[in-house]
Amino acid sequence: MVTTYRILLIVAVIASLIQFGQAQSSPPIKIGAILPLSGSASNFGAIARRGIELALEDLSQEDRARVSVVYEDDGLSNSRSATAVRKLLTIDKVDALLTWSSGTGITVASIAEAKKIPHLSIASDPAVAQGRKFSFTYWPIASDEAEALVAFLKTSGLKKIAVLSQVHNGIFAIRDALINKLSDDKSILIIANEEVSGDVGDFRAILERVKAKGEFDALMPIFFPGQLAVCIKQARALGITAQLIGFETFEDKDEIKAAAGAMTGAVYATGGDPQRDFIKKYEDKYPGESYYTGNQAYDVIRLYVDASRQSKDSEAIISYLKAIKDRQTSSGTINITESNQFRLPTTLKRIGADGMPQELR
Repeated sequence: MVTTYRILLIVAVIASLIQFGQAQSSPPIKIGAILPLSGSASNFGAIARRGIELALEDLSQEDRARVSVVYEDDGLSNSRSATAVRKLLTIDKVDALLTWSSGTGITVASIAEAKKIPHLSIASDPAVAQGRKFSFTYWPIASDEAEALVAFLKTSGLKKIAVLSQVHNGIFAIRDALINKLSDDKSILIIANEEVSGDVGDFRAILERVKAKGEFDALMPIFFPGQLAVCIKQARALGITAQLIGFETFEDKDEIKAAAGAMTGAVYATGGDPQRDFIKKYEDKYPGESYYTGNQAYDVIRLYVDASRQSKDSEAIISYLKAIKDRQTSSGTINITESNQFRLPTTLKRIGADGMPQELR
């Protein structure tokens, strides 16, 4: 009887040591997420948050117990982004950062670099990551998106483009990538290149100025929600019938609805649709909701979880991220570049008469 008791005691001790060892090898990690949960881009922030919550639900019981996320709302304001990151680092003591948009990413990157905190940003501007050690972008690379759009322009016989861009780092990065792609190709001309403040609500004078510069067969309005649909509706009302082309903000369902059919036929470059298993899980949990940027936010959480499995030391996490090659994620196959930009799949979509974006094949 004593022997049996001793055996059971030894087994219990060994089991406790194994659990202790597992806990030691997988330390707790706290992630700070700065999202636009208010303001004109709040729809995108809500989607990203859903992606994060879904990622947490999909973790194993052991990982879920060690991972926590602290949310901060910056309303897509750089000053609020700076306040948010300082609060996350000094009060919440987070171990890693997730940000949304290039403006937020650039603001946070300098602070993350100084504090040596890993930072993954759902952003298109390479300035977020280039020349930095601790910051990375996790979004289709702007030059890849521009290349896809240029290919569409050529196959469609579109030769003259008018560009209107909101004053914003990420938007300028996308616009400049397109200009660079066209710099050595004289078959497509940019006849107008207007920069517009984010507080403009009436585009008619700007559009009239663009019309005065000559005929164009493609109009590229690059704006965040709140301005995009207004600009497009006013363009159509002024008799501008040029093919609409653009980038990922065309994906916003509220803007498509607000445009009241004016965005039908628009073609835009964006990240490829997520994998089918992600789409099913997302649509089951959030029926009828867009998953735009949700899969990227999901992936960032999963990357941090895997990167911190042995250690949450910043150097260990960075080394893990910089070694990623042909990694399968909810966004498809990803690779890291030398400039700390993750290369994600890119696609073109067209908005149908029903208001639904469909991949253009």
